[in-house]
Amino acid sequence: MRKNFARVSILFIALMIISIISGVAAAAQKQTLRVGVEAWMLKKFDLQNAAQIFMKDHPEVEVEYVQVETADNTSYLLQWSQKKTSVDMVIGGSRENAVPYVAKDLLMNFDEGFFDQKVAREDFIPAFLDLGKIEGTQYLIPIQGQIMYVTVRKDLMKKAGLTDKEGNVIPAKNWDEFYEYAKKLTEKEDNKVVTSGLAIDWGKNFMAYSYLSSLQGVRGSIYANEKSNIIDFRSDEASHMLKVWNNLVKDGYTPVDTFADMDAGRSNFQAGNVAMHISSVSRWKEASEILGADKVTGMPLPGADRNGTIAFVSGIMIPKVSENPELAKLFIKERLMDREFQLWTLNKYGKMPVLKRNYEGADAPIWSEILKSAVKAGSCPLYKDWPRLDNEMNIQLQSAIMGKTPIEKVLKNLDGYVRSINTSSGL
Repeated sequence: MRKNFARVSILFIALMIISIISGVAAAAQKQTLRVGVEAWMLKKFDLQNAAQIFMKDHPEVEVEYVQVETADNTSYLLQWSQKKTSVDMVIGGSRENAVPYVAKDLLMNFDEGFFDQKVAREDFIPAFLDLGKIEGTQYLIPIQGQIMYVTVRKDLMKKAGLTDKEGNVIPAKNWDEFYEYAKKLTEKEDNKVVTSGLAIDWGKNFMAYSYLSSLQGVRGSIYANEKSNIIDFRSDEASHMLKVWNNLVKDGYTPVDTFADMDAGRSNFQAGNVAMHISSVSRWKEASEILGADKVTGMPLPGADRNGTIAFVSGIMIPKVSENPELAKLFIKERLMDREFQLWTLNKYGKMPVLKRNYEGADAPIWSEILKSAVKAGSCPLYKDWPRLDNEMNIQLQSAIMGKTPIEKVLKNLDGYVRSINTSSGL
């Protein structure tokens, strides 16, 4: 009896040891995918659900989000340069943010081992995918795209006679016509403006985008000529456009509160104090949630339906020091490029899917019109000294808009400035 008990005890202990060893081995095999992500994206993308689905499909994987305030040029530069990393991939940031990492050879190349039959190059909106390329190499995969567009009050446009028989908004053909739109839409009481006809994002965060997208619309290019990468500050179109901007302010149809408050245009539109607003296309979706989908729509900037606008993206990058690069690629393809994931943020916040097929199921017909501008869109130039030019454009253009400095002098100043800085990528 005692011998049998001893045998059973030994067998039980052996099984316990095997179980413990197996558990330790299983735990050791568990992979953790660490994903760096900008704080705002955790709200405006369904990232938590994406992680849950991925972990369900891959039980051996744990997805962990590492939050950063902004994916600027310094977020990971030091640790990746030291061959260390707290993340396996990063969501957020633009091509401009990625340049310093590429210069130090710190990023993986998506041209190798990423594109396949499930996620092919041709599936992407070309302008958005191209915004992940640096010197012709794909260093970022876009997670969402934006274009510069005009958010409008459909009800006020109809009241002003600016819609067709079906009630659709008629896009302004040029800036002179756009000026007349703003004039008709401006409402006054006791000689005080209660509804501004047009707000333009002229703050530090959007001034360059507003200028370049407007230029793209009227010229079909932001550059001085086909062989140049120098931004155009010399053309008659650029001069005329700035004169219209100046007149919009001088005549009281467009406020300049975005100079000091970068969110003033969005806030005033959502409060019902502005009839048209030039900014990123997602603004119309945000406003429709507040004012009602029947009252808010969008239209292209003058000429953008023919010549395109300016696009920008939030991208995904993988450092060379990533411990799980293949797992990161799988997460991108399976979850972040998924239709339901991208439709969630499109329908809630107006962030545009980067894959053409993911617009099936969009809750507003306007997206098919927006895509026409997106497909033809250009982008900001990849200058090493872009931050310097961006700041100078903000200062000079605000001065022209207010009439403090003659427009021709401002354009001459900016033309000289862009030709004096480093307009190469610096790579």
